[in-house]
Amino acid sequence: MADKLTLARTAVRIGARGLAVLAVAGVGVGALAAAALVPWPEHRAEAPSLVVEPAETGQLRVCPGPLLSIGEDPTAATTATSVGSADVTSGAMPPDADVTETPLAAPDNSRADADGAPLALTTEPGAVDAGMLAGAQSQTVTREGLSGFAAASCTEAVAESWLVGGATDVGRTGLVLLANPTAVAATVDVRVIGETGRVDAPSALGIIVPPGSQRVLSLAGLAPNLVSPVVHVTSTGGAIAASLEHSVIEGLTPAGVELVGPTAMPATTQVIPGFVVPSDGGVAPADDHAEGDDFPAVRLLATGEEPVQVSVGIVSESGGGDGSTVDVALEPGLVTDVPLGELDAGEYTIRLDGDGPFVAAARATTGVPEQQTDPDGADPGASVDLAWTTATVPLIDTAVVAVPRGPSPVLHLANPDGDEVEVRYTADGDERSITIPGGGAASADLDAQSVVELSGVAGVHATVTFSGDQALASFAVQPPGPLDTPIRVYPR
Repeated sequence: MADKLTLARTAVRIGARGLAVLAVAGVGVGALAAAALVPWPEHRAEAPSLVVEPAETGQLRVCPGPLLSIGEDPTAATTATSVGSADVTSGAMPPDADVTETPLAAPDNSRADADGAPLALTTEPGAVDAGMLAGAQSQTVTREGLSGFAAASCTEAVAESWLVGGATDVGRTGLVLLANPTAVAATVDVRVIGETGRVDAPSALGIIVPPGSQRVLSLAGLAPNLVSPVVHVTSTGGAIAASLEHSVIEGLTPAGVELVGPTAMPATTQVIPGFVVPSDGGVAPADDHAEGDDFPAVRLLATGEEPVQVSVGIVSESGGGDGSTVDVALEPGLVTDVPLGELDAGEYTIRLDGDGPFVAAARATTGVPEQQTDPDGADPGASVDLAWTTATVPLIDTAVVAVPRGPSPVLHLANPDGDEVEVRYTADGDERSITIPGGGAASADLDAQSVVELSGVAGVHATVTFSGDQALASFAVQPPGPLDTPIRVYPR
């Protein structure tokens, strides 16, 4: 009986303990349920950061300097020699801001002391707003081996740029101009890509450009016998203002010269405004074997690792006709020159849309060179000229354009967006306006050797062109770089 009572008491104790456990569990479940119904307090910790305003600096632009020729000095066949001096026009807004012109050292040009050198244009810190300093240069040359008209804007020095243009096959000469306006040496890599792919040129890597100086490289020395080169310039240390001089000789007759500035960085959409076609003609886009320089064409390079499909739209700036479209398949790392077909003489906007990043520029010439000499047997100079028109970057709301000496300068404006834009521009105190329809373009005649202020140009693309008898040139109007933009710093 005692054993039965003991077992009964034990069972009661176990049952009580079980009920207690179940009760605690029930309380826990209830608490969890209540927690699910009652909002939890929120606490979000943001990483500490600080917005840093860079010290205000003066504006800086670099002009590439006079046109150069290889072999002018018979005692130094591989040395570059300037062939005359460039005319430089510069200015800023406000107009009374002082612009200082400082020549850079040009050790690769044996005539720099006589003909001049690249120029660094600078203003004092705070004297002008970002982007409100501009400079441009032009030069006409008539020599036995070099003749034509060239114009170029004075650009910012940057860490990376793409030069789309030139050639190194028979009769074509290219010079890569590397100017370092900074106070520290620049280590520069120059990579050349052509129609067969990347060119192996170890001597073009790790080039030292001393502070305040310019180096000149022969493109043919780096990449001979290229029909369609693209040059990719990168630098560490000092920043570099890069440009490419391209000249042509047909037989014994010089057939043009151009200074090619940097094109827009790789992107899936590129806009080339102000593409001037001086005379009727061209080659069908399907002609893969078109040779020479005497037809309108666009040069393209897919810069990524995948093929890129590009649609090339060509629309008359005057708005006449529906334009034409050329579809192009680009293989990665291979440069392609695409003829733009039969075009009437006029001005065009070229819009290119792709499914991957690429770079672009377009080429035109004034005609076919004539093989002739004057009665005394001397070379009469170029009977043609050529120009490379680069892709541009959308402008911010205001800009300043310097217009150097040259024939019939014109400002071309393209508005790729859907909304109409009214642009105001002021030259010599005379304010005017021009309306650009959405998706359209417009142009305005300018005075040579003038400085033009633009406003209301946010999102607009712009190019300045020159066109005349045996003269053709263009340069892009680019927005300022982000050097003075505030940055947010996150400590580690």
